[in-house]
Amino acid sequence: MRADERRADRRRGQSLPARLRVLPACGVTSLAARGLIALWLLVAVGPVQAAITYVGSSLSALGSSGTTTATIAAPAGLTTGDVMIGLLAQNTSGLPVVTAAPSGWTQVLAQDDGSTIGTGVYYRVATSSDVAGTTTYTWTFQQPARTAGLIVAFRGVSTSAPVAASAASANGASSTYTAPSITPGVSSTMLVALFAADQGNTTIATPAATTSAVTGSTGGGPNGIAIGAYYEALAAAGATGAIQSVGNPSTTNIGALLALQPGSSGGGGAAAGFNAVDGYFSSYPATTSAQRIYTKVAGTAFTLNVAALNNAAPTPGLLSPAYVSGTNKVTVDLVDDGDGSCASCAGSTCQAKAALTTLTTSFASGDSSYKKGLSFTLANAYPNVRVRVKDTTNSPTVNACSVDNFSVRPTVLTVTSSANADTAGASATATPTVKAGASFTLTATALAGYNGTPSVSAGAISVNPANIGTLGGGFGAANATNGVASGNFTYSEAGYFSLNVDAVNDQTFTAVDQGGGDCTSDYSNTLVNGKYGCYFGNSSASSYVGRFTPDHFAVAAGSVTPACGTFSYYDQDGFVTTFTLTAQNSSNATTRNYTGAFARLGLTTWAGYVFTGDTATASASATAPSGSWSNGTASVTAKHQVLARPTSTPAAPVGLTVSARPADPDGVTTAAPAAVMSAATPVRFGVLALGSAYGSDLLALRLPVTAMYWNGTGLVINTSDTCTGAALSSGNIALGNQVQKPGTSGSFSTSVASSPTLASTWSQGAGWITLMSPGTAGTAQVALNLGSSSPDASCIGWSVASTGSGLAWLRGKWCGSGYAKDPSSLAAFGTAATPYVYFRENH
Repeated sequence: MRADERRADRRRGQSLPARLRVLPACGVTSLAARGLIALWLLVAVGPVQAAITYVGSSLSALGSSGTTTATIAAPAGLTTGDVMIGLLAQNTSGLPVVTAAPSGWTQVLAQDDGSTIGTGVYYRVATSSDVAGTTTYTWTFQQPARTAGLIVAFRGVSTSAPVAASAASANGASSTYTAPSITPGVSSTMLVALFAADQGNTTIATPAATTSAVTGSTGGGPNGIAIGAYYEALAAAGATGAIQSVGNPSTTNIGALLALQPGSSGGGGAAAGFNAVDGYFSSYPATTSAQRIYTKVAGTAFTLNVAALNNAAPTPGLLSPAYVSGTNKVTVDLVDDGDGSCASCAGSTCQAKAALTTLTTSFASGDSSYKKGLSFTLANAYPNVRVRVKDTTNSPTVNACSVDNFSVRPTVLTVTSSANADTAGASATATPTVKAGASFTLTATALAGYNGTPSVSAGAISVNPANIGTLGGGFGAANATNGVASGNFTYSEAGYFSLNVDAVNDQTFTAVDQGGGDCTSDYSNTLVNGKYGCYFGNSSASSYVGRFTPDHFAVAAGSVTPACGTFSYYDQDGFVTTFTLTAQNSSNATTRNYTGAFARLGLTTWAGYVFTGDTATASASATAPSGSWSNGTASVTAKHQVLARPTSTPAAPVGLTVSARPADPDGVTTAAPAAVMSAATPVRFGVLALGSAYGSDLLALRLPVTAMYWNGTGLVINTSDTCTGAALSSGNIALGNQVQKPGTSGSFSTSVASSPTLASTWSQGAGWITLMSPGTAGTAQVALNLGSSSPDASCIGWSVASTGSGLAWLRGKWCGSGYAKDPSSLAAFGTAATPYVYFRENH
């Protein structure tokens, strides 16, 4: 036996009447929008032994044209006292669909999906005017659309109070159409199932254990509509369980159940009032403080128990003997009591409130004045809900509200952000970026009805890289229409952060329940002793938020080391600066996560620093800068040279201050160039002079070499030069054009002495080149190669080989029009110009 068959047997009880006959199916009308509605009606009649029987059915005209009315004839075979059930459905956005019902018809249910399809369910007790066989009934709708209607009739149903209980729900698209369970509360009822679907090319499948009364369809596929009615005799008074029609085209469906009982209700006296308590209480709590309704979770079914009360003071108790209501005379509503008007139920404001959801039921003697297990589901969130009860069994009508109110909370907050470069939080280059300290948006989404203000728990974040920053800001109140709250936030560090579980939370939405202990002080979405947690938040860690970059760099000036003692020459490579870079947020705090791959300013590339000078242009050295990032700070060493040495007119000395405005690929930079040195460094225009000399051919000859600089008016000896001599070697000296004096004997030849070297003689900006004695008179020309290759660039214009010293910044204006020539001179041995023949010092 299948599970649905076993369930059906439980509904029927142990004593079942013969299977009711199946009437031929009829067509169904189409609906203009898409949605499926499955409406189940439980018609409670007399005991099964009273043989409630199916009489007949009828359909409205089914066609493809839109209409604003539906006309249905009374079923054939109708007699006075029979009960007719009518279903009207329309495919339309004009909801609710029915604007006017025919006289004598009482609405039982109205259900729609909120957007595309709506239905109404009605009943009428047949009179002599209905049984002539030509009677018709016309319903009027809001707007023209494809429409369908049917009537099913039963005999043996109570004519004074047919409906004992009812419920309805709208369901999502599915091939299984479902109607919710209800509890008739009386035995020997007739179950009637009504369906309407937005698929005009189908016949709705007959639910298990039921008999088909009438079906039909309009054609037109998803733009059409199909309807059907089914029935089943029940013996038991307990819960019916959900009723399902399976194997249909998948679409939206709505289900409803009604319970009707035969005859008028008997029983004891009228109830003085009613109260509702949580379904967790198997027996009615004796004290008012214990008559609680616990926190509920949106979208999850829950049960309430309703008590029929006496008028005992100060605390009413259960009515005794057991209260028996009129059939389907007790309406239980859930209402939004945010304004507090239903705290007593006395005012018209409370009575006029629309119900969030509603259910009708009956009290039977077996309930002992305590109706249990009334099932509800609220899809949306509400911070303050109260139960409203209305009983029309007696006159006057009794109106009552629950002592306790309760909240229906979301289960989770889903957190998203505008800073969403890399949800894994790994990429050091992903975009978009947000500067540390700048504003970005966090959004927390719950569900419709949520109007609370989420909080963020301090420090409840995970980060990459490792240093945790400070998350500042806050959420505004959520929009109750969609349950979305957003807020502006800042983060103090670089990199990414993720919000840990329940870091974004709401601990106040259930405030009406917290004082009475109607929820537990945690985030549980699982019932424990009938209670959920009071709080809710993000149930899993959020995606990573970021990427965050520093707001700016800060430059701390350091020391400078001139290239030549206390100064540097134009074009000389070069003077060295040492300074500190710090990555900072908008509050000037160090962003320690600017390190590793997240430190995108390369410290070994000259261009990233954007160096500038105040009195001259600082240019890149052949030596790359150096440094490394650690916790957002870097110590940098950079070598500079001042290029563009004038070639026609010497430049006066300047004091040069170098500034930097570093910029990384993310645009992190400084507000303005900042000095990298605490004091200016002198820069001079230099020339190296090589003097001529004459002397005895029997002695070595010294040629003076002098470093000079332009002081603004002329060239003077640069006594501060400590670097040039060390850079000159014998290989830089070109010696040639050696000419013996005519008329002298021997062979004239001189060479550069290996000792002392020019470098060893250098002092206070001067030194000399020593030529060996030739032993005979003659002359020789000498040049210093200050360039980078052979031959030298002196005014001699020869091709004598020499190596370049790389001191081109010391070339002079020895011939021609510019300062671009290597120095040269003449060495004369034993010439007539010698003022003495032999020179000797005695000490």
